[in-house]
Amino acid sequence: MFPMDNERAYKDTYCTGYINRYTFEFDFLPNILPPLYKKGEINDYAMTHPSEWKKVLLKKGVRSDFGIDKMSVEKKELDNGNIQFVYTFPKPEYTPECYFAILHFDKNKDWKYYTLELDYLNILLKKSGGIICGQKDDVHLNYGAHCKGDLEEFQKCVQNIIDGKPNHIFASFDGEKEREVVNLTPEKLKEECFIF
Repeated sequence: MFPMDNERAYKDTYCTGYINRYTFEFDFLPNILPPLYKKGEINDYAMTHPSEWKKVLLKKGVRSDFGIDKMSVEKKELDNGNIQFVYTFPKPEYTPECYFAILHFDKNKDWKYYTLELDYLNILLKKSGGIICGQKDDVHLNYGAHCKGDLEEFQKCVQNIIDGKPNHIFASFDGEKEREVVNLTPEKLKEECFIF
């Protein structure tokens, strides 16, 4: 279920009865909450109030200790009828902790989950920002787009991915102009991801 380097995170969560930040950001939010919302078992209030998630976790025998109360959630209703829940997490300290996440529901309440993760490049360069990734079931997705640690910028980049528009990828270490993703059609940008 988790990448090999996060096997300990999985064991720490499910063997000790506490949820840690990694498991919360990459399992609970993209895999537990969305199906409950789609089925109508939880409503908008529960989706936008992290304290309500503790009730869901307790039903599963898991307690939270990483700081659910230190994050915020905003619901956005888009012009096309789609819905997004925008999560703002405490500032990440270690890769792959997230700055933000967007849980995007289409009109059928099918969802995609996008994250802005702190990455090693930004740690090395001491910059605020990261790489746009996501999670689908137990598969970690990498969209290849680099983004500043700014919510508005992240929202624009995610919307570009949804719309099939190109985003910029990694800036070079020597400060050259950022390079764009090439040889990807709008359809591929929408549906295909770099997976590692």
